[in-house]
Amino acid sequence: MLTEILGILSRHKSYMALFVAAAAATFLLTPLYISFARRVGWVDAPGGRKQHAAPTPTMGGLVIFAVVFAGIAAALSLNNRVAEMLEPHRAAILTAVLCTAVMMGVGIIDDLRRLPARSKLLVELVVAMAAYLLGYGVSAVTIPWVGSVAIPLGRLFAPLLSIIWIVGITNAVNLTDGLDGLAVGIGFLAAATNAVVAIALQNYYMAVMMIVLAGALLGFLRWNFHPARVFLGDTGSLGLGMFLALCSLHSAQKSHTVVMILVPLCALGYPIFDTLIAIARRSVMGQPLLSGDRDHVHHRLASRGYGTSGAALRIYAASLALIVICVLLSSVNHLVVGLGLLLALALVIFCVRVLGYLEWAGWTDMARGRDETRLLHAAAELARLKIAAATNLPELLNGLGVFAAEIGATALEAHHAGETHRWTRFGAPVGEQVTSSAFSIGQSAGLIELPAGVTLDPRALVRWDDLCRLARDRLESWTAAESPAGAAR
Repeated sequence: MLTEILGILSRHKSYMALFVAAAAATFLLTPLYISFARRVGWVDAPGGRKQHAAPTPTMGGLVIFAVVFAGIAAALSLNNRVAEMLEPHRAAILTAVLCTAVMMGVGIIDDLRRLPARSKLLVELVVAMAAYLLGYGVSAVTIPWVGSVAIPLGRLFAPLLSIIWIVGITNAVNLTDGLDGLAVGIGFLAAATNAVVAIALQNYYMAVMMIVLAGALLGFLRWNFHPARVFLGDTGSLGLGMFLALCSLHSAQKSHTVVMILVPLCALGYPIFDTLIAIARRSVMGQPLLSGDRDHVHHRLASRGYGTSGAALRIYAASLALIVICVLLSSVNHLVVGLGLLLALALVIFCVRVLGYLEWAGWTDMARGRDETRLLHAAAELARLKIAAATNLPELLNGLGVFAAEIGATALEAHHAGETHRWTRFGAPVGEQVTSSAFSIGQSAGLIELPAGVTLDPRALVRWDDLCRLARDRLESWTAAESPAGAAR
């Protein structure tokens, strides 16, 4: 198969030209975007679950997909065989571009203003349904060893399976974007794999789309790998997830039935695996599925001393192993398919064992803490509402106090503009020995007082940091509105 692919590439030099052009474009344009994003304030501040130490430009997905969309437009306008192969599929290409652009729009709003997770999920469902109605769906499957007869999914399961795939992959890639270079690197490997398989199956128009995406991601990776100079943002991760989900699905429609089931799963194996583990973990803990945490695979690898770069490289290596399995599975030989599945299963079991996910004690501890987790989440949600409605610093402290009381704090104190404001928990013992820990909300220094000997649970600490970040944003919005420039606007 490799010889055939190289032969096709030699006959269609436009593929390589598009790949190199896309990689060069993002490599050269990204530094310009970084400078622009800093000037207009499109930066991601540290705090909460964020691991970076300084404000970093975000929404880098704008550069990637500007290049991808321009590359697709250029390919359609070429006066050669590539354009001839693309033209009959113009409607499918435009559908993928439009759906991706919609998700990028949602990501832009989320990066700038923060959208509730439910709102993003609702838009994803609407876009997925629209994509299915416009031709992005699976109507039948064939299971290995059962035979070559396709099993129709019917009017209920065909749209259901297609929508679950689109929404699931979109969110899986979004969850993967928690480490410098991780989502971009995994996206590159998935796009490159889909491109190779599409070429082998003579699905040329999908190959062009994947080749352009792979090139754009490779050029961007230079600036997104640790230490990242720019982040994808939800703008990029939601767009990347939607584009990969649609292209994988549409490519599967044209492929061999065995490949249809297994290639997308292997190429996107890491995001799918991490998402399934997250769903299981949050279900056991009693934590809402749409809430965030710092217990993903990449977090566990980083906490085990591998560091940001080491964790990303190890995940790349595991993904490459799955991709090798993916290529083996493109054979119609059922023995190879079986061996590939066994190898994939062994790899998954090895990974979950090394990362500690098979430690039964950890899961039982999480199950016992379900009620506490639910209380923390409810307190955090109430605190968010109060912080969002606050109009001055005392009200802001009262909002933070809702969560502070739940984690056992006795008092909060903040210093701002030469004044000191204090919140005290109702019923807190007078004269009790306390320890103070510093926190900040923007330029306001603060202290949280806890009974002596009490320390914050890591899960509570993550939520506390998130709330402080939200309070900082609220405080900065007042400062901007009170400034001369803000008043003029």
